[in-house]
Amino acid sequence: MVICQGELDAVVPLEPATMPGRVVIQWDKDDCADMGIVKVDLLGLGMMAALQDAIELVNRGQVAGGRWQEGAGTADSHLQPTAPRPLPPATFDLAHIPMDDAKVYEMLQQAETIGVFQVESRAQMATLPRLKPAHFYDLVVQVAIIRPGPIVGEMCIRT
Repeated sequence: MVICQGELDAVVPLEPATMPGRVVIQWDKDDCADMGIVKVDLLGLGMMAALQDAIELVNRGQVAGGRWQEGAGTADSHLQPTAPRPLPPATFDLAHIPMDDAKVYEMLQQAETIGVFQVESRAQMATLPRLKPAHFYDLVVQVAIIRPGPIVGEMCIRT
């Protein structure tokens, strides 16, 4: 996302994006920075959409999948899924997720983070068991240590 004063197309050249109805700028982040244009990377939009879909399914009581049970002698697998069973509707939203769930921090400390946004890289997984985040702020620090953005963007003082 690019933020500038006035009409964007008067400041930077635009071109049609691959996605219909969208446009992109023709400059990279360094060009934008040189011109004093604020460029913000919005990460994880696909995951945020998946979370929203999951929340809606939970709140409607619709779940995809059921339990696994012994199959009826199939050659390729001995486990077969049972029919999905609906759950009672719930009221769930991201704003009310507890920030102090001990099981979540245990999972993080054991680097069980495949598919967990911001902490699934090899560097994060190698560091999590050493730093052992136990609180949300510990996790903020953990992510900031590994992600190169602030350092590469010269937002930190190197000593």
